[in-house]
Amino acid sequence: MQPDFEQQERVFEEFVRRYPNLKCIARHVRYAHNGSENSLKAYMWYQGQTYESRMFTFQILDRVGGGDAFASGLIYAMMKDYEPADMVNFAVASSAIKHTIHGDGNITDDADTIRSLMDMSFDIKR
Repeated sequence: MQPDFEQQERVFEEFVRRYPNLKCIARHVRYAHNGSENSLKAYMWYQGQTYESRMFTFQILDRVGGGDAFASGLIYAMMKDYEPADMVNFAVASSAIKHTIHGDGNITDDADTIRSLMDMSFDIKR
């Protein structure tokens, strides 16, 4: 399922209606262009509002662990008190980076690298 913003918002609202104690709901959406190139974006419901991330397109080295990287990126961003829009962007950027790393774990612990991708700032820093 590749929902648009309104469709995903309706799904989140139904989850919250059924389970009113939920604090956060998030998911990433995959767009497979071919066997080696995918795009990801994510949606998150948090504090009564739905957020949509940027779209990240990348060449896949290894897909295994991409969902775990998304979840751990979201938890990290929440623990660091990121703004909600930054939370969902950091989470999907974490997953995108994991897709470019061999093995089933995201071996980068460099939050600055993930934030650079999240912010789409590719300028050379000297």
